[in-house]
Amino acid sequence: MATLNLSFVVHLLCVIVLYPVVYAKCSDRNAQIYYLYQTRQTLNDLSMERRPRGCIPEAERLRVQRPTLSLQEGEKLWTLRLAFQLASELFQQNLTLVKWNSIKLRDLQDLLARQNMTYSECVRDMSVHLNLPIKNYFKELDDFLLHERFSACSWEVVRAEMGSIISQVIKNAKKHV
Repeated sequence: MATLNLSFVVHLLCVIVLYPVVYAKCSDRNAQIYYLYQTRQTLNDLSMERRPRGCIPEAERLRVQRPTLSLQEGEKLWTLRLAFQLASELFQQNLTLVKWNSIKLRDLQDLLARQNMTYSECVRDMSVHLNLPIKNYFKELDDFLLHERFSACSWEVVRAEMGSIISQVIKNAKKHV
């Protein structure tokens, strides 16, 4: 019985001590906005042009329904967690044909992984929400890359699209800080 009580007390102390740390990470909008800016800047740094002129046909073939970000805090955190998880997975795929700076690409992969981990600490139960628009958006990007055989131009189009969506998230986040 004493062991059970001691275990309960240790667990309770961990919750009391650690919850504010996790909550602070999740509620610090300035840090969230900073990492979003870093991600957008790194996406922009991968290419010197917004969309290389030679990639216009691929850009015209990309047809995606952009998801919207809920303004409700709990759902917003869950949506961001899912988005960074899927973006992290997307930018780990077949990148052999891209002509991006390998250091900047690694920086982007690290930023996406870091944000995925941060939001994972905020939202543990992924089965609560389906958030099909976010899943469909990334599925459409993935299908596009696959259809275009992961060409350098298809990656440029996806990079520019991701930059645009992150700019929208930053704009949305700044309104509600």
